Amino acid sequence: MNLKLILLLLPLVFMSACVPKVTLEKQIQKLDINESIENNNTISDDVLLKVEWWRDYGDAQLDEIIDFTRHSSPTIQSIQAKYAQANSIIASTQARNVPSLFAGGGISSERFSENHIFPPPLGGSTQTLYQTGLSLNYDFDFWNARASRILSAKYSAMAQKATIDEMKLFLSTAICEIYLSWHFDEERIEILHELKELLTQERYISLANLRNGLSDARALNSNSSEMAKVDQAIEAMKRSIEGKKESIAILGGFMPSLVQKWTAPSIQNFKAPLPKEILLNLIAHRSDITVQKYIVLSKEQNIENAKAQFYPNISLSGVLGFISFDLDKFLGRSSFVPSTGVAFSLPLFDGGERKANLSERSSDYNSSVHDYNGVVIKAANEVVATLNQSRILDSELLLHEEEMHAQHLNVEIAQKRFVAGVTNKVPYLQAKRELTQTHLNSITLHDAKAILEIRLIKALGGGYEDNNVTH
Repeated sequence: MNLKLILLLLPLVFMSACVPKVTLEKQIQKLDINESIENNNTISDDVLLKVEWWRDYGDAQLDEIIDFTRHSSPTIQSIQAKYAQANSIIASTQARNVPSLFAGGGISSERFSENHIFPPPLGGSTQTLYQTGLSLNYDFDFWNARASRILSAKYSAMAQKATIDEMKLFLSTAICEIYLSWHFDEERIEILHELKELLTQERYISLANLRNGLSDARALNSNSSEMAKVDQAIEAMKRSIEGKKESIAILGGFMPSLVQKWTAPSIQNFKAPLPKEILLNLIAHRSDITVQKYIVLSKEQNIENAKAQFYPNISLSGVLGFISFDLDKFLGRSSFVPSTGVAFSLPLFDGGERKANLSERSSDYNSSVHDYNGVVIKAANEVVATLNQSRILDSELLLHEEEMHAQHLNVEIAQKRFVAGVTNKVPYLQAKRELTQTHLNSITLHDAKAILEIRLIKALGGGYEDNNVTH
């Protein structure tokens, strides 16, 4: 029997259609960006960034916001549900890899025609038919058609799982950016109140000069104008803070009643440490690259599945059942009707459907490879660009410190001249105002620096405690 099957299968293999050749794109294997960052002064190999890096800001409220967002926000729960759905698809696909067994039965009543194939007494009579049985079906998988579907589903699920990590990093960094910006807005408000206090002191002097006839109302009017600008800036900062709190609430999935309980941020000094060398294998643990990697692998298995359709296959079937018109003899030996069968499927001609299917899967794979390469290039550019911007901003901060130092000296000179009675207090207050305004500008620079650090964390894929992460 086995020899007969082999002899029967041999011509089927030779007669099966040849798989057309397809052209597949290649993934980027290595992208060297060392030259772009080797002179960056911020790089340090002393401390590695923690996975939960935001805790180093030392703000318990921020920790609570991000912890809730990463585990309980509607966005994360939605993706987790999709991941569970992907796992169900895997289980469903794997179920097809084992023989299927079905049980069934039925009772039917039928009158048989007197002018048909059945002679009397069956012809012309009405009979009740009783039947039950078990059916077994199994398709062999010689060419890994089912195996490729299972792997494709698994890779899709792994991509979905990586999407969860990608979204967690996105939400964490986005919330941190907004939260730090809120923190700097609060600092701006404090500086603006200091500026308002200086203007108030100048106002008293202008009023005194006006009463004593030493000046006209122009100085007082200018002071009122400056005061109004400061008050307007304070209100603008308050409005900005409310907008930032709303954005955090939307990203994290918080109800307004919880947002109202939030207090002003309490951020400690934090500088994101960087590894000594930033290579592609470090960038490659970014979740968005991992997502694309598994998508490519899934599409690759779809190609294997499409190729398997060009080869013949064998299906086995069997039935164990009972059929009888007589209920008393229904389960007896005489009613037993076993059957077995072997079916061969041989793809010969289908009008190019299989070839078109393979071409479609190949194009889909090539598209996913281009997407993967695009994400890798994007990641490399984000790291390099952020480091370059950070280096330029460091230079700005140094120049700004020089500016503030010079203004500090001017304040000291003006104070000494006032104490010595050479001038009144106005030049001193104006020098202080100029220094305060520069301090306000420095907050903007430090705000930008903090945002760049968070964006670098995001560009590197989050915490990188593991130096041996590979791709």
